Amino acid sequence: MARVVKTRDETKEETRRALLEAGRQAFADEGLDLPSLDAICARAGYTRGAFYVHFKDRDDFLVEVMEQGLGEFLNAVLGTEEEGADLERTVDRFAEAIVQGAVRSPRLKERFGGLLGQAMGRMARAMKRAQGKGQARRGVAPEQVSAMLTATALGLVCMLETGIPFNPQALRKTVLAMLQADAEH
Repeated sequence: MARVVKTRDETKEETRRALLEAGRQAFADEGLDLPSLDAICARAGYTRGAFYVHFKDRDDFLVEVMEQGLGEFLNAVLGTEEEGADLERTVDRFAEAIVQGAVRSPRLKERFGGLLGQAMGRMARAMKRAQGKGQARRGVAPEQVSAMLTATALGLVCMLETGIPFNPQALRKTVLAMLQADAEH
């Protein structure tokens, strides 16, 4: 049986992929701050020296892990250009990708989930009151509106933190147009 000899570039790429995958798993299991570089390297089966051949520092590594994960997420959600034209299918893929990728540390998940749950409950009750007064669209579930607004708020925090521009007033008008009773016509 012939022995397959890898080139130096193939070996380097294999090492890089293993480190990135180990980082993704560690961050998913423990959060972004907790896993040490030593733990990530050990999980991948490589040394810190191998790490620094591929990445300048922890931030460089974290950005690469996030870019890779986000790219895969966007590909899963948006699909091809032709598939992306179908709004309903895109929304379905988005929801599926969120559910499949939802892995966090149990302690963080419990605490953060509790806070978000409280906020969502308050928003749902406000929506129900607005529906009762005829100020908000009937026929939309307040709990689902609450979930959508919570997800939007979390996304906007990410956009602010990363410097992605958006127009808060235009967003406000769009959300109100979707929810207000007048939008039914």
